Order: sequence, then structure tokens, then C-alpha cells
Amino acid sequence: MRKIEFPLFGENEYMFLNIGRLIDIERMTGKPAGDIIKNQSLDLGMLTIILSVALRHHKMRTPQWYANKLQELVDEGIDLETDIQIPVVKCIAGSGILGKAVYYKLFPEEMTESVSEELEKERKN
Repeated sequence: MRKIEFPLFGENEYMFLNIGRLIDIERMTGKPAGDIIKNQSLDLGMLTIILSVALRHHKMRTPQWYANKLQELVDEGIDLETDIQIPVVKCIAGSGILGKAVYYKLFPEEMTESVSEELEKERKN
């Protein structure tokens, strides 16, 4: 599980997802967690749900609170894709739910020689 810095809603905040939190997202959305990225269904409703779960260790906020805050940020000129969607995708990948190949593609600085060899073997099989 990887923590992703995310200070848009509060200084020094970070988000993370673990299995328990992914189960909560699945319950709230009715969709398997891995399918959110695979099927590219990261719409605004999904974003607000994920943010409410991935940041809840800082404050318990509803998806509607995040929707209102996102509107404020968009009005201020924030780039939704760069500043919100990409960190959320990294947070999901950081949970490990999308597999090692996706994880190391998004976090190449963590790649070791042994992991690289293991992924190469998997690709060949």
C-alpha cells in the first residue's frame, strides 16, 4: 500500500487505499475496484467516492462535500485530470489491486533488478 501526497483539501494530507477501503468503494459503487481503472469509469461521481474513502483518515467527509470542493477548485482553474484523476489512479495502483506490472509502471523509482526480472518472466509466460 502506497501513500500518495494530496494536499488539495488540507495541508500535509495524503491518500491511500487498502483492501478494506477498496471493499468500501465496491459497496458504495457496486463495481469491482479493479474495474474502475480497467474500464476507465473514473467519472466525477466515482472520484468523489474514492476521495471520501482514500482521505477519510484525515476527516470523514461525504462524496457531496468533495463534489462541492471540486467545483470550487475547477472554478479556480485547477486541472481535473492532472491534479485529481492522476493522483487517484496512482492511489488505486498503489493499493496493489491492479498488479505488479501496473504498480511499477506508475512507480518506476521502486523497480529493483529482481522485480524487473520477475516481471519479464511473467510477460514471457
